[in-house]
Amino acid sequence: MNDLHPQPLLATLLLLGSLPALAALPGAPAYIDDSGYPEAAKQRILPAMFEQTLTSTRYIAPAGNPLTTVAEATGFADTSTYAQTRDYLQQLASAANGAIVLSELPEKSAEGHPMLLVVASLEADKSPAALKRSGKPTLFIEAGIHPGESNGKDAMFMLLRDMTTGSKPLAGLLQKVNILFIPSVNVDGDIRRSAYGRINQNGPRQSGWRVNGRNLNLNRDFTKLDSAEIRNVAWVFNTYELSFFADTHSTDGAMYPYDSSYCHNGNGWSPASSAWMDTVMRAPVYQALEGEGHVVHECISMNDNQDPTQGYYPYRTDLARFSNQYGDIRNVPSILIEQHALHPYQTQVLGNYVMLKTMFQVIGEQAASLQQAIASDRARLAAQREVVLTWKPGKEEQVDFKVGDYRYEQSPITGARTIVWSNVPKPLTVPVTGNTEPDLVVKRPRQYVVPAQWAEVIARLKAHGIRMRTLEQPTAMAVTLYRMDEVKVAGGFEPDRAAANEIPGYEGHLLVSGVANPLERMQTFAAGSVLIDVDQPLGVLAINLLHPQSPDSFWAWGFFNATLVAAEEPEEYVMEPMARKMLAASPALKAEFEARLKDDKAFADSPSARLHWFYQRTPFYDVNAFVYPVGAVY
Repeated sequence: MNDLHPQPLLATLLLLGSLPALAALPGAPAYIDDSGYPEAAKQRILPAMFEQTLTSTRYIAPAGNPLTTVAEATGFADTSTYAQTRDYLQQLASAANGAIVLSELPEKSAEGHPMLLVVASLEADKSPAALKRSGKPTLFIEAGIHPGESNGKDAMFMLLRDMTTGSKPLAGLLQKVNILFIPSVNVDGDIRRSAYGRINQNGPRQSGWRVNGRNLNLNRDFTKLDSAEIRNVAWVFNTYELSFFADTHSTDGAMYPYDSSYCHNGNGWSPASSAWMDTVMRAPVYQALEGEGHVVHECISMNDNQDPTQGYYPYRTDLARFSNQYGDIRNVPSILIEQHALHPYQTQVLGNYVMLKTMFQVIGEQAASLQQAIASDRARLAAQREVVLTWKPGKEEQVDFKVGDYRYEQSPITGARTIVWSNVPKPLTVPVTGNTEPDLVVKRPRQYVVPAQWAEVIARLKAHGIRMRTLEQPTAMAVTLYRMDEVKVAGGFEPDRAAANEIPGYEGHLLVSGVANPLERMQTFAAGSVLIDVDQPLGVLAINLLHPQSPDSFWAWGFFNATLVAAEEPEEYVMEPMARKMLAASPALKAEFEARLKDDKAFADSPSARLHWFYQRTPFYDVNAFVYPVGAVY
């Protein structure tokens, strides 16, 4: 048998029946063979939806329009494949008389697929510099970061068409704004489509998968930047002068009549922009949606899906690993749009259409006040000497809220009480507790120094657009380092998915938490290390990524886990007699040891822990063990 040429053997085995025929194997894109499942396992059982009369249906393209989308052409039963997405945008660009230009983003997806960027503008020169010179706000919309949640893509197709072609009923929008659009952030997941992509969603019939080709949830990647896809999004932030960012989704969970929702980052890093969205943008957006028959609310994640009286989590002031919070820490006004997945897909798309259209109108008309809010936020962050990195729940508020009326039954499946929803609205008054109080507050350093050997971290910092200079020769600097104590494996933050993994790890990383205890040292940094001045536009983002106790720091994400070990360990036959001599030579050490024996039973019961205690008090102990190697200069 020739090991270099296995194909004849494979063919022989197939003929003999030793292997199944290739045609019988489930294939791309879904790799699902549903023939062995009972019919009951293939059908979603969704609750009956609330009655609505929508007038936003007037935005659906009339029969015969050559730029009708796949969603419109199928009565919103389907959404476009990625190939159809690209084809549609090519047709739209050709029909838009130069108002739309398509380009590929710098990196390809995890599986090697190109990513498309759409620029819609009336400027003849659509370069980043020219869009900035235009004086118009540049708005960045992304869709398909979770490909099953495709309503934002289809809504933007319709909006771009109506702004640039035909009778152009919305042509005036591009007189006042420029628009950037990524139709499918997660191309890998978009291509992995099937009828079984979203178990809790009311259409389309086939949808993409939540994660990318590396099984990463891309809306958890905005700080660590593991994925080419989100590095492309960061590239857009770095390359264009953005005035607004919207990330489009659909959400499931409880049964409530609100088909459309959006939220910003509360009182986080850009409170003036949040206040502008509350005082200037919200009323027109809500009025437009309600005027078309939609029901609107801020983003909702129920605290207990089995008990709506427990209120909801309002997505305010979360972590910068999420899309809109990442925009917020960069002082770009940002929102998360959530259309409710239990409502018909047509309702989701049209709600997004009306919401985005009105936002574009308000931003174009109120561009000056929005720019003032952005400038205020940037000046505020630049001036802060004490920087807030996380917030905690503040005072509870009671709000009016509607759900579907409900009752409870005893479930023979779970053995517990289960909720049964109806589509009859039920008014409640429920508690809401947002993250409004500063929690982790740290002193702003003047500089960080990242050692050259941590090249992956340096590359991620560069991808964020953080300014730095490279040391050309070994340089000794007086810095503050941190010894990390009480280190524990940490879990990921999932407000709407609380189940812990059985295997430690989150989004491809072993997250850690710990207590950072400062120590000062004259540290020599090798040539190739980088010096980051924190007084720069992305200075607070740099602090969030480099202060080790930040939950979105590279340390917390596990990029420095190799430091969590002592490189040398003593043998007992050396350490035990040395410890005796140390006790005999130091009454203070003897008293400290005896107190520890008295107060800590686990320590007293562990011979190895006792020896290690003495070893840590010798100069033989690894001075770099558990030391976070990024230096801070205060």
